[in-house]
Amino acid sequence: MTKDRLVDELLFWALDASGGDTTCDLGPHTGIDPSRLPFPDEEAVQQAASGLEVQGWARAFRNAAGDVVFFRLTPAGVREGERRRTAVASRRERLAYAENALITWVFETAEASRPVELLDFVSSPANCFYGSRLSVDEVDEASRNLVGLKMLSTTGGPLTGVRLEPEGTSCVMSGQPVRAYLQRHRSVHLEQHIHAGGVGAQGVNAHQRLDDRGTGVS
Repeated sequence: MTKDRLVDELLFWALDASGGDTTCDLGPHTGIDPSRLPFPDEEAVQQAASGLEVQGWARAFRNAAGDVVFFRLTPAGVREGERRRTAVASRRERLAYAENALITWVFETAEASRPVELLDFVSSPANCFYGSRLSVDEVDEASRNLVGLKMLSTTGGPLTGVRLEPEGTSCVMSGQPVRAYLQRHRSVHLEQHIHAGGVGAQGVNAHQRLDDRGTGVS
């Protein structure tokens, strides 16, 4: 995922406008009604088109001054746009993004031991999944998940203040997504060694493992 909302939005627009045709010329000087472009001015289009080129998702054609006159999606750009479209429609991927974006935003925004308001996240640039804003309900669900995982604590009801808990800090500092961090760091191992003895009896060693996914005996 890029960190530039303009690039994310222009990629979707280009995929729709071209129909996935990598020979289609796109941009403000190709006979396309400027009102159909997703940005308010040409400078924003220039910036986003250059961003697509940097990612390898478009080939930009420039004039002598270096300005982008038009661009074409590359095969990689078409594939990325289609992959993103699938992701944006996936409840699982949207919720996973919401958890990761929210806990990182709290870490970066909150002052020590002070809560931050979830409504501020809703209106922040961080609340943007491939150019698609998360709904209030999605943000609320992600926050409740993180509270349940003891990564955040809340000061009240839905969409109120939240604080980062030590587990949440550890997750962010690990650089791992929330669910990957849990899989690696939240497993609990319980070993029980039972030794039974007696006349004619053979010692028994039972090794039991308990983790987040359930129990097993080996």
